[in-house]
Amino acid sequence: MRSSEKPPTPGAKLRVFPREGPSFSNPQYAERYKELHRAVFWLLLIAVLANTAPITILPGCPYRIYRLVHLSWMILWYGLFVLGSYWEFVLITTQRVSLDRYLNATESAIYVVHIFSIMLLTWQCRNWAPKVMRNIVRSDIDRAYNIDSNRTKRFIRLHMFLVGIFTCLAIFFNIWTQKCLVYRSILSINSYVMPNIISSISFIQYYLLLQGIAWRQRKLTESLERELFHLHSPRISEVQKIRKHHADLIDFTKVVNRTFQYSILLLFVCCFLNFNLVLFLVYQGIENPSMADLAKWLSMLLWLALHVGKVCCILYFNQTIQDEHFRCLTALSRVSCTRNDLQDAITHYIIQMRTNVRQHLVCGVINLDLKFLTSLLVASADFFIFLLQYDVTYEALSKSVQGNVTRNQS
Repeated sequence: MRSSEKPPTPGAKLRVFPREGPSFSNPQYAERYKELHRAVFWLLLIAVLANTAPITILPGCPYRIYRLVHLSWMILWYGLFVLGSYWEFVLITTQRVSLDRYLNATESAIYVVHIFSIMLLTWQCRNWAPKVMRNIVRSDIDRAYNIDSNRTKRFIRLHMFLVGIFTCLAIFFNIWTQKCLVYRSILSINSYVMPNIISSISFIQYYLLLQGIAWRQRKLTESLERELFHLHSPRISEVQKIRKHHADLIDFTKVVNRTFQYSILLLFVCCFLNFNLVLFLVYQGIENPSMADLAKWLSMLLWLALHVGKVCCILYFNQTIQDEHFRCLTALSRVSCTRNDLQDAITHYIIQMRTNVRQHLVCGVINLDLKFLTSLLVASADFFIFLLQYDVTYEALSKSVQGNVTRNQS
């Protein structure tokens, strides 16, 4: 991304939604809006309590008093979280060995910044988030989409179940590794487990948006194939309409990724640090079996699975959209026709699909596709080698200092 390029404003009018559409007085619109809210209600309620969605997105909560109550809850929760992270650093992190202390302190600091960015985004979207839901319903009605609410509910239940499993196991292993010391367990859960729960709930909304975009792109491609390959005389107006809808979805994908870009970047940094720290601890446990017990081994496996799963989910849902994009481009490339007007429309469509608007690029540096995993693995290998070298050097220096002290005392 060029430095002069500004990311799209989330609250701006998006082409992905029609500017004019049915109002609340339209029975079909009102019913579809209620159906959408019923499908995602529990996710939105949990997200509001976790401060990852504005309270205005809930039905019946558009008034200023609700915003002030939610803002007060966000400030109180974040203040307690920062206070707990500080005491965890003073009482627990500073007692660790050199390398673990630095990495844990850095990870905890990034969590503090990440949670702040999530809450700031929550407060910023208090006005436009409800409009986005309403415009999604208008758009689906305009394009005659029938949303499968049961599939949406299953998607949400699956991810909430995974978050619940992680929460229970992380708390259990945390108490186990802290030898059931209450204050240490509470501080550790506050500093490391809670931020991952909050970010996971936040990203379920992100996954849901990307899944919806991929599903709509699939429907557009199916409509395009039906128009071009199953009709004797394809309609130019219909092809142009599909092309416009596809452009709207590309723009919306870009807005969604730009909206979550800082949260994605901070999550990748946290996952990268924690993943390499856990790998280093596994290496130490293999080298010195007396340093690790069963609780620590199981806890490390849990954290490895969590961070690998988060990164893979973000890249997978973006890759799904890109696969649908490529499928549409492949369908267009197979078209051969003699009509000049249809050929021109197809040519414009292909140019549009091949134009890279960087809808999957975040912070100007990360391209969200599965190929990015290769870059992460290379960076992890380099960082792991650095940790090994640092550990060996630190151990040699410690022995040298201890030997000098012993000689001086003698």
